Amino acid sequence: MVLRDIGDSRSFLDRLSLDEDLTDDAIAAITVGETHFFRGPDQFQLIRQTILPELRRRRSDGSRVRIWSLGCATGEEPYSLAILCDVEGLLEDVRISAADISRRALVTAKAAEYGEWSLRNTDHKLRKRYFTPCEERFRLHERLRRKVEFAHLSLGADELPAPERDLAGFDLILCRNVLVYLDAIAVRRIARQLHACLADGGWLLTAPTDPPLWKCAPFETSLTAAGVVYRRMIAQHATRSPTSCAPPVQGRPHKPVSQLPPAQVCVDDQRRAPGDETLKAIARQIRSHFDLGETREAARLAVQATESHPLSAELHFLQGLSQMANEDNDAAAAALRRVVYLDSTLAAAQFFLGVCLKNSDSQAALRSFENVRLICISRPPHERVALMSEATAGELAQRARREIGNIRRSSGSEVL
Repeated sequence: MVLRDIGDSRSFLDRLSLDEDLTDDAIAAITVGETHFFRGPDQFQLIRQTILPELRRRRSDGSRVRIWSLGCATGEEPYSLAILCDVEGLLEDVRISAADISRRALVTAKAAEYGEWSLRNTDHKLRKRYFTPCEERFRLHERLRRKVEFAHLSLGADELPAPERDLAGFDLILCRNVLVYLDAIAVRRIARQLHACLADGGWLLTAPTDPPLWKCAPFETSLTAAGVVYRRMIAQHATRSPTSCAPPVQGRPHKPVSQLPPAQVCVDDQRRAPGDETLKAIARQIRSHFDLGETREAARLAVQATESHPLSAELHFLQGLSQMANEDNDAAAAALRRVVYLDSTLAAAQFFLGVCLKNSDSQAALRSFENVRLICISRPPHERVALMSEATAGELAQRARREIGNIRRSSGSEVL
């Protein structure tokens, strides 16, 4: 509003419906465009080893497999899918669509030129095979660029399925790191839309931080080594193909998808969402191991607990704390970020996230410690900190100030 010299919110909202440039500015300001090639490698392994082979078996009539990347941002995800399909010799047998709310992001996606940051997790052989260096950037080969069709879509606002736009009958939908930003009402509506957009037997993948969808639509739900997987059940008259095993993650044992019981809609809340007392008992057990110095056992239990109860901020917090004690800072930071996604007002999670990041990403650590300071100074100084009862709000605010000062001094910046 300041940049556009708009004085009141009503005028701003009225202009949003008329001014496409203003809308794009607003979208750019409030959306998170972080992405890179092959983000979430465990899920790409699941697609390669389980989903694509089954879809190929079921499409014995020669029809193309249809894949949809929702919230595709600047295109790294759908192009990763195109590369994966080409590696598996399936590129000519698939049709990949992608959509995003940001028109500016879609312009970048269609250009298919990327910097080093977008390719940071891409195998060197794949870079050499599928990208052409262009000054300090990398251009995706035209053969793959042409395989992805991009469209503008406002998820939750646009009507879906939309057969007239060819947005229906998908065999695989990826909607990752999108639903976490939306309220519960929007998530329920979108879950039903995505279920309706799937073909019979079609798969839906969300991110570990996204809210669970099993109670929002009649998905068949399984827990795999790559996380929760949703499917539209195959009609009774259809032939169900056998499902191969999902790939293991870092040697962790798991059950094949085909052996996992489906989680139907309208499951009894007591089975799916344990009450506060149950979660407290689980947390006490993990804390007990942690306090005894059995941090690896605490981390193991916490990982299991968060897979079963993904919306418990305390369990994710205990997972992060245990992994920090085991010097597994990357995993700890990921767990603590999930806590912050679930409840950004938890100063304890923000504080330990800052501790995890201060040696690897000082700017992100500064943001976390500043969040701690702001949260704590808004509370009575003698109030105990949630999840960190040994500290008061005043004490934690002071600790955050010290951390901020230390980071600024080490980087040569002025201490504010």
